[in-house]
Amino acid sequence: MKVSIQCFGQMRTITKERYVDIEVAERTSVLKALKLFSEKYGEELKELLYRDGKIRDFYFIQVDKTNVENTELAKIILEDEQTISIIPFIAGG
Repeated sequence: MKVSIQCFGQMRTITKERYVDIEVAERTSVLKALKLFSEKYGEELKELLYRDGKIRDFYFIQVDKTNVENTELAKIILEDEQTISIIPFIAGG
């Protein structure tokens, strides 16, 4: 089945795409899909997305525009054609 990853900021620079489609098995969690995505683009993207083997708290993760807490990423099972958005926090002042 296919899911899309929506990329912003530095991830979009690495992927050169706003949306990246990846193939995943049925019953794939959000966390597993993010791992497959990062493996597709190599170390630079992995270093951006992960710290100490976990998704950085620096990102909001959404599935079809619904926020997903980092503690829930392994529990939420994706369906075909869903979109995962990886949105960096933006600091301002």
